[in-house]
Amino acid sequence: MGAGLSRAAGHLLERPTRHVTTPEREPLGDAPASGRRSGPAVVNVEEHPLDTSGRRVVDVTELVRAFCSADGRDGLVHVFLPHATAGVALMETGSGSEGDLEDLLGRLLPRDDRYVHRHGSVGHGGDHLLPVLVSPSLMLPVEGGRPVLGTWQRVVIVDPNRENDVRTLRLQFVPA
Repeated sequence: MGAGLSRAAGHLLERPTRHVTTPEREPLGDAPASGRRSGPAVVNVEEHPLDTSGRRVVDVTELVRAFCSADGRDGLVHVFLPHATAGVALMETGSGSEGDLEDLLGRLLPRDDRYVHRHGSVGHGGDHLLPVLVSPSLMLPVEGGRPVLGTWQRVVIVDPNRENDVRTLRLQFVPA
């Protein structure tokens, strides 16, 4: 496990599940295939079970970086959280922004009984509205095995739902 990954490792529940697929690449329309790579492109996928208990914002940047650096190519990394009450985002961390985000979400999606969606604890209906505001996925460019991020940008999971502390982060690398 790399030095960058160890910082996030306390939140990993187990080793990631790895998948490697090789989809067929076909020419589009009648365009000539010259200049295109021949053969299938290798698409790497990992799924990381994570424990989000006690935290509403979880920084997963180092997991994303380790995943991209293991591949080492240029392309795109798709970061996906297949859950109905959580999302992924880019934001600055460590400057108080996490608390500001929690406060904002508390004002936008109050924990009270106003929601038609009523299963679970009071206010849980608001958790189901979060993916409208914080997408469950994002796509980042990767150059030389490094995700392209701004100076202060971090990849975070936003998870206000206290009824489910186990999340699965799915990372998929698509080569350029």
